Amino acid sequence: MIALRQLATAIAKETRLIVRDRQALAILFVMPVVFVTILSLALRDVFTERAGATFDVLIVNQDPGLVGQKLTASFANDRHYRVTQQTGALPDDELAGLVTSGQYRFALSIPARATAQARARALEQVRADGQRRRGPVAVEIKLYADPTLRADHRAMVVAYANGALRAIESQLIAERIADLARTPFGSSAVSAPTLAAPQLFAELADPYDAPSRRLPQPTSVQQNAPAWTLLAMFFLAVPLSVTFIRERAQGSLLRLQSMPVPGWVLLGGKIVPYLVINQIQLVLILAVGVYGLPLLGGDRLTLGHAPAGIALLGVSASLAAIGFALVIATLARTPEQATTAAATIILILAAIGGIMVPKLVMPPVMQQLAELSPFSWGLEGFLDLFVRGGGVREMLPEAGQLLAFAVVCFVIALLRFRRDWRHD
Repeated sequence: MIALRQLATAIAKETRLIVRDRQALAILFVMPVVFVTILSLALRDVFTERAGATFDVLIVNQDPGLVGQKLTASFANDRHYRVTQQTGALPDDELAGLVTSGQYRFALSIPARATAQARARALEQVRADGQRRRGPVAVEIKLYADPTLRADHRAMVVAYANGALRAIESQLIAERIADLARTPFGSSAVSAPTLAAPQLFAELADPYDAPSRRLPQPTSVQQNAPAWTLLAMFFLAVPLSVTFIRERAQGSLLRLQSMPVPGWVLLGGKIVPYLVINQIQLVLILAVGVYGLPLLGGDRLTLGHAPAGIALLGVSASLAAIGFALVIATLARTPEQATTAAATIILILAAIGGIMVPKLVMPPVMQQLAELSPFSWGLEGFLDLFVRGGGVREMLPEAGQLLAFAVVCFVIALLRFRRDWRHD
């Protein structure tokens, strides 16, 4: 009970310090709202014209023949695709989950005996007697796409896959014609109408093109609202660390040494007020995205169907930001050091984490580097909720990464704080 009263006192003290600096407090709320509004409106059309992207493609190839080899090689040899191959079968729901979770942008499932089925269909399509009979159906290659991708990017991949299948189809038809040319009937037995439309493979289509299957598409506000919310949360490192250092310089922490107050109580007193501020930031920015931007002609922010997931991810991101701030506060010696170090590190992590430039348009090396940034974890978690239609389960990996980052930061800050406590 004594520790709880001490914690409450520390929280009240920190809250008074925060409220006293009204200009800094206003900036914490106004800055992210202004950025989200301006960038969401300014980049509204740019987000529909993204180009030059590189996509992660999972190819589940159960066909060791020509179709599986050629289709896999076609994607693997194109610089716009990073191909991961798997020969074993995967259930449809599991394969779809790998894509909708964002682990892969696209997935292709090539069925077993695809080559044998295509050759059998070619046999019926191009017959020596010029007559078609009811034979094997067209080979169905299944395509899965990440719903966070723009429709033009999905259409590009669909067209590329269909083009690769048409090339394979032409080769199989040519093989059949060559076989007929070696028969006593000769190549003249193949009529022109028979070759008009072989259709060995079923035409691939955009998985989300049909209205009944269409999911909400990402917009500039769905990128910018969570992105700048995360940036605003992490920028709390500046006022928090400056306040901490000033207290140390003014002797406030020294006076607390004479009181039986554990170190974790003092740190907890700083965590709770800023945690509340972060949640207010989140709610404010989401409200602007949902209600404010449409009034200005922008896109409305869709929040998905998992408010518990939004709350959990918001708290996780806030704890990660506060933990980072406490590390800066305990390592820096002066307010100037804290301000410079915090701002520099935050902007670097934000830049590589997809806050300023979407990860999708980054080169492959930068996309891999982005996975090291807590900003990337938080942003992907929000996209799981807002765009991919996920719930708490889908965003748990990202929330777990943020919480792990927070724990590491809190441990470092607490150890550093205790060391300084003993030395002062």
